[in-house]
Amino acid sequence: MIRLMSATLLLILLLYIGCSRSVESNKNTAIGVPPAATEKKDEQGNTPLLLAVNNGDTAEVKKLVEAGADVNAASNSGVTPLMNAAGMGNKEAVELFLQKGANVNYRTAGNYTALMNAALVGNVEIVKILLAAGADPTVKDAGGRTALSYAEEKDRKDIVGLLKPKMGAQASH
Repeated sequence: MIRLMSATLLLILLLYIGCSRSVESNKNTAIGVPPAATEKKDEQGNTPLLLAVNNGDTAEVKKLVEAGADVNAASNSGVTPLMNAAGMGNKEAVELFLQKGANVNYRTAGNYTALMNAALVGNVEIVKILLAAGADPTVKDAGGRTALSYAEEKDRKDIVGLLKPKMGAQASH
């Protein structure tokens, strides 16, 4: 009887200790991603999140974001996961990054943005999402081009139609 009571008390104590741990302490281990693993960069400065975007692996993107990966972590060249997802037309990743606080107006050293990338490749849906999230179409890259300039150069009439009214008095060239 004493053994049974001791075992029961031990079990209750262990359950109490286990349940009293904070949610934060379990944040990454619950999905199998060690916290430091989400931010480790390769020689080009690519995080696992950026690599997952580049590989088109949306399931891995979700897993890493839920594990706490920095959605604004840029590579050595200044490219962010949002920029590449926008350029690849990965709507699901773009929306996830924006929901998790991605900087829609982040610029590379050459002043290149996610909106420019989406306009260049002609992804109307991504352009609309970025504009709705507050992307600034008036930003000029180091060469003086805007997202509108890229769309015009590639004859992306539907994107030109979206961007031109948002440019105000600013010319695209």
